[in-house]
Amino acid sequence: MVQIRKSARRFHVLADPIRLQIILLLKKKEMCVGHLAQALGINQPKVSYHLKRLHDEGLIKKRTEYTWSYYSLSTDLRSWVNNEIDCFLQAKPLAKAE
Repeated sequence: MVQIRKSARRFHVLADPIRLQIILLLKKKEMCVGHLAQALGINQPKVSYHLKRLHDEGLIKKRTEYTWSYYSLSTDLRSWVNNEIDCFLQAKPLAKAE
């Protein structure tokens, strides 16, 4: 049951269109908040919010250099998604929906 909740939480984080765009941008190169905001056409606080959600789930990593924070992908997402799906398919169903 714990694995199902963890998988659901991670997939929920990835279900946001802005976060998916961030993933695609970070796939190409490491970026700071300002560059991501410019590429996405949204303000920096909104980008920071989405980066925090992705970072909290371990999907991206953060590197700080002086006063700048740079973000990049933390793992091969294709492998992570495949692993999550495998874990989900091996999980036992709940007795009742919670």
